[in-house]
Amino acid sequence: MTKREAGSLPFLLRKMFAISTEVWENRENADGGRRVRERRDRMGESGRKRLAAKETLRSNIRDYIQQQIAEGVYRPGDRIVETRLAKELNVSQAPVREAMLELSTIGMLEERPYSGTYVRNFTAAEIEDIFEARAFIEEYAAKRAASGATEEQLEEMRALLVRMDPKQELREFVHLDKEFHCLVMDAAGSPALKRVWNLLRMAEWTYLCAAITAFSLDDLIGQHWKIFRYLEAREDSSAGAYMFLHIKGFGDELGRYFSSREAQSEEHG
Repeated sequence: MTKREAGSLPFLLRKMFAISTEVWENRENADGGRRVRERRDRMGESGRKRLAAKETLRSNIRDYIQQQIAEGVYRPGDRIVETRLAKELNVSQAPVREAMLELSTIGMLEERPYSGTYVRNFTAAEIEDIFEARAFIEEYAAKRAASGATEEQLEEMRALLVRMDPKQELREFVHLDKEFHCLVMDAAGSPALKRVWNLLRMAEWTYLCAAITAFSLDDLIGQHWKIFRYLEAREDSSAGAYMFLHIKGFGDELGRYFSSREAQSEEHG
């Protein structure tokens, strides 16, 4: 076995999920699906609308915090005060707390005991680690999707890409971007792979990446269309390779961004 094969995503995934994956999925599909249907029946239409509104508000707050980080309003090491942010946005503290917790979960913020929540001071090496992990996962997913995506799944991707517009607001583009990558993960046909992707909350870095990238929205849309063309043509190696470069490129940019922010903080310090 070569070093590349030992560190490849298929090998790592087989190692991670060799034990009881099938048992877990069967139990999850049977019990989890039943519980979701029961909750949905109890919730009703009005309840579902309230839940969607709550999730949208939390998502908007999360995007706002990432925007403030991208624009340098929040710098590495800055404390984000929950009550102050809630007042600034004219919302209750609950969705702010939830948004901050989600960003802490993916490592963008850090919670310090008895002190508060702060913007994480990333090193370029940490950013590289995060995005290489995502690049390997989505490379493998794109290869599987190129081979196994149904015509209906490809059509759903195409319809989503048509909705991308270089004139739209960044937040709307980011939502479509995350949805596209989610569709690719679904088309890969691996519940285990999708769980890893969800567990690491890979897509939650998208807003910050889109906000600081040197690429225009037109460029980014073009990159997604290129991924789709490889999937549509069933070119699994090309789809995987281009997906890897697509993700890795954002990681490289973000690493340089945090390095420059760190240098600026040292100059002002």
